[in-house]
Amino acid sequence: MQQARNPNRIERVNSLIQQLLGTILLDFFKNGPAIVTISKVECSRDLKWAKVWVTITNAKNDQSIMTHLQKHLYDIQGEINRTLQMKIIPRISFYLDTTGRHAARINELFQQIEDEKNDEQPK
Repeated sequence: MQQARNPNRIERVNSLIQQLLGTILLDFFKNGPAIVTISKVECSRDLKWAKVWVTITNAKNDQSIMTHLQKHLYDIQGEINRTLQMKIIPRISFYLDTTGRHAARINELFQQIEDEKNDEQPK
């Protein structure tokens, strides 16, 4: 039976790529129209691929920011390749993380329900 690889290694690589991408993207969006943060990185078990979940705030159009990231993907990947000292360096792909917006919308709906409930109570 084949022994499983160290699961902490993947977590450490995820964390390392997240920190590295945060620094790299800071240069790309220094004076940009939005704040871009790396919310999560998920590397495959063989460390060949990495899904990078991006949260975008204060943007009028998220798709334009994602297009900008895709346009500069080659440069970003090159920076990662130069910085990381690993045998296999994961190829990154960007995905939009909208969980924060969904949570904010749910909180807004709960607040609306609470406000309506308070308005209906007799005084």
